[in-house]
Amino acid sequence: MPRLITLSRAARLVGVKRGALQTKIRQGELRTFEGELLLADLLRVFPQTQVEDTTMLERVGHIMEQAVNKIVRPDDDDAPDTDTLAARILALGQELAQARQEARRYRDLVTDMQQKLEELEPAAKQTQEQNFSRLKDWFTLALTSTETAADDSDFFAREAFLRVMAAQVRILPSGHEFFIEGSDSILEAGLRGGLALDYGCSNGNCGKCKAKVVSGQVKKICPHDYVLSETEKGLGYILTCANTAVTDVVLEAEEALGSHDIPQQEIDIRVKKTECPDERVIILHARTPRTSRLRFLAGQYLTLEPEGLPAQECAIASCPCDDMNLQFHLPVTAGNSCSEQLAGAMKANTVIRITGPKGAFTLKEDSPRSIVFVAINAGFGPIKSLIEHAMALDIAENLYLYWVTTPGNSHYLENLCRSWDDALDNFRYRSLEATDSRPVAGVLTEIMTDLDAVEELDVYACVPGPLLESVETILKDNGVAASRLRLEPIR
Repeated sequence: MPRLITLSRAARLVGVKRGALQTKIRQGELRTFEGELLLADLLRVFPQTQVEDTTMLERVGHIMEQAVNKIVRPDDDDAPDTDTLAARILALGQELAQARQEARRYRDLVTDMQQKLEELEPAAKQTQEQNFSRLKDWFTLALTSTETAADDSDFFAREAFLRVMAAQVRILPSGHEFFIEGSDSILEAGLRGGLALDYGCSNGNCGKCKAKVVSGQVKKICPHDYVLSETEKGLGYILTCANTAVTDVVLEAEEALGSHDIPQQEIDIRVKKTECPDERVIILHARTPRTSRLRFLAGQYLTLEPEGLPAQECAIASCPCDDMNLQFHLPVTAGNSCSEQLAGAMKANTVIRITGPKGAFTLKEDSPRSIVFVAINAGFGPIKSLIEHAMALDIAENLYLYWVTTPGNSHYLENLCRSWDDALDNFRYRSLEATDSRPVAGVLTEIMTDLDAVEELDVYACVPGPLLESVETILKDNGVAASRLRLEPIR
């Protein structure tokens, strides 16, 4: 029986992005069966996976080191806990036993078929003898080839190792997938993977993270006060905040599929620190209470209400995958007393009331197209959130970032952007400066000419409010369809 592997796990196994595999599927190089790939096809298309490398050995060595040093570093959760690890190995052993039994049945069938062909050969009619003989010769050759095929045990061992170290979770009805590593709960791993799963307190009190196990094995890793009814337990319902996956799991769970699915919240956050990378921007780091995390989608904004100061809208610059640690890029405008007062009030441990989230400047997760991000000045804040979310979801084959500054502004997180460019094969970054002799319009036209097949790309742009209409006109005039363009003013 052909051995199948999920798209997400295949990408991990051969070290490429999901988008690269999807491209090869569209080109006919890889076949799919109910959303899964043939492992043999994967090995054929990516033969480099057979080449001996030290990556897996290094990973094993690292895990062994962690195990030895657990007493010294008891908080290290890089590997699954021993119970989960044992359960995964047991499940894998059971699957191996079943596979061996099935392989023996197929081997017996092939042997019986070969014997039957030999019995039938003398009775073949003269007119069919030649074809029959060819069939027999082909079958014998195929059987021999199977017996003497190259040993791919290292490849399959690598795949088995990945299954032991990380269980895969698939969410229905969306089809979203993510992996659970270490001792994370299903909810924690899902949020880290960029999914907008439904939850409330995240500590087992409210029951909002309730989900139904369709297949696979889960394990409770912490107690919870919310009581599931016996009927719910019988139907397979669990709390994702209190359980982890032992084997690959399929769940029915609620997800936010758009900004309309995110509830409005009112939370008091505490300032951790502020940074001033230049005189035009203040980077605010804040933390939510553990029991009142902020649910939001990348690209959305909030209303900040510091005590004694006017409320101000501000975009979230961090990824939803870390919902307790928030980041904001506050534009500071010279002569604007409101922004200057707000900037002056952002001291460590200051408590700020936030309400929201708001806005629909969010990712189109169902789009298979590559994404172009355009940021002007502090518009990089929400763009940063979108990029980190796209990376977590692994939804686009290629990501492009063009960060444009106007006179008096800077690329204040240049090193971060260049680190993405250096670390990711599918990420490209360019910093550009508008000047009096080369205004924003000219820079945007340059960006468009720098791209191939603009009409096939999704474009997200965050720009100063006064430039919204002109930016939209320039992008559309250069081939960006209205349906593939999302614009947002800097907040």
